[in-house]
Amino acid sequence: MNPHPHLPAVILIGILAALPSVSQAQSYVVESIQVPEDIRLEVGGMGFWPDGSLVMCTRRGEVWTYKNGRFDRYAFGLHEPLGLLTGKQGELWLMQRSELTHVTDEDGDGEGDLFETLNQDWGYTGNYHQYAFGLVRDQKGNFYGTTGLGFYRGGDRFKGTWLGTLDDIKYRGWVLKFTPQGKMVPFAPGLRAPNGIGLSPDGEIFTTDNQGSYIACGWLMHVRAGDFLGHPSGLIDDQRFSEPWNLSRDQLLKLRKRPAAFLPHGVMGNSTSQPLWDTTNGKFGPFQGQVLVGDVQNGRLSRICLEKVDGEYQGAAIPFIYNRFGGGVNRLIFDKTGVLWVGFTGRGWAAGEGLKKVTFTGVAPADILRINLLKEGFRLTFTRPLDRAIASNADNYSIRHFELAWQAAYGTSPSNSATVKPTSVLLSEDGMSVQLKLPELLPEKIYEFRVDGLRTATGNALAHPLAFYTANRLVK
Repeated sequence: MNPHPHLPAVILIGILAALPSVSQAQSYVVESIQVPEDIRLEVGGMGFWPDGSLVMCTRRGEVWTYKNGRFDRYAFGLHEPLGLLTGKQGELWLMQRSELTHVTDEDGDGEGDLFETLNQDWGYTGNYHQYAFGLVRDQKGNFYGTTGLGFYRGGDRFKGTWLGTLDDIKYRGWVLKFTPQGKMVPFAPGLRAPNGIGLSPDGEIFTTDNQGSYIACGWLMHVRAGDFLGHPSGLIDDQRFSEPWNLSRDQLLKLRKRPAAFLPHGVMGNSTSQPLWDTTNGKFGPFQGQVLVGDVQNGRLSRICLEKVDGEYQGAAIPFIYNRFGGGVNRLIFDKTGVLWVGFTGRGWAAGEGLKKVTFTGVAPADILRINLLKEGFRLTFTRPLDRAIASNADNYSIRHFELAWQAAYGTSPSNSATVKPTSVLLSEDGMSVQLKLPELLPEKIYEFRVDGLRTATGNALAHPLAFYTANRLVK
């Protein structure tokens, strides 16, 4: 029986025969979609219409549809839209640099002809770094998007950064909420260059951000209304503070919410983009419920497995699909069959634009599945049973913890690093997980796991023997 209905049996057998061990390439097929030479497909947002058409807005101000191998232009002349949501056939919403726009095809000819401004109440000067990203919608019909800070030494009185705000340019570096009627509601400040907003299966808002001043590296953040997300420039427009620039470092740190997961710079990527939950019920492999996160500069796709500890999200970032895309992974979407569609962009950080799709073959990769924090250590769960003798040896687990400083300077390097050796290793009866007891656990640390020496029961190495767990809180 063909383990995946989207691949012909002959092709699938050929793939399996060509690879002697269970590699990640054997589990996921990456295919490029041929884009006509006259189309510059730098994808800023993606959605599907009821007829199955894939709809994409582009950084160059166009909207294209793709179906049955054909591209058709739906709209043009837009201002660098970096967020898109689809509605009924021919309907969409766009997050442009300076406005949230509702577009419809009134005469049904396949082209947008009614463009309605829902909101344009945030500030914009034309500064190249003042992006607007999006777009998600909650169950009540509210829209959410994010705004980037401008690239200049700020008039915001926060010193030491080239990213900031101006007194008359409002709500830069914010998560913004828009009611179905188009009213803007400032939701949460503290972002820098948040190229990605996501909605969890439970309807919760998450956003990513990119390394720079006050942002140590790419991260994934759970956002509640009023959260301070880390970059102080956005506080200029927070009505709770009359003179936020007079807040001390200690006061800001007490206000600052820590990310649910850090993606250490250079190792896990350099320019974090959209988060997307795997809601395919196994059609895309064993990572149901985990968050896929793209990277624009290095063309990577990572996984994040989250859990709640003391009422807040935190979890582990794990490499997923690396070195196979050849472009900047900017936008992600699943179709009904569980195929992942990936929209690319260059924008000066990475070569390559266009469209690709990723299909699960039905063969689970040998990999770390997830990591959970315990009272005295961690549980590592795997996608395949481990070799018992190797997995039971504490020497095969290289662990260290470190910190990432919160500072105005651009980015930061790991500090206060220390290696940790498990005092005991307990392998589960089925060989699928290990419990590692550590001498002590410390909060507000990032724990790095390297398990290159582990092997499955059939002798396979792990596809990605690396993970970073963000331990903001400890299990009580």
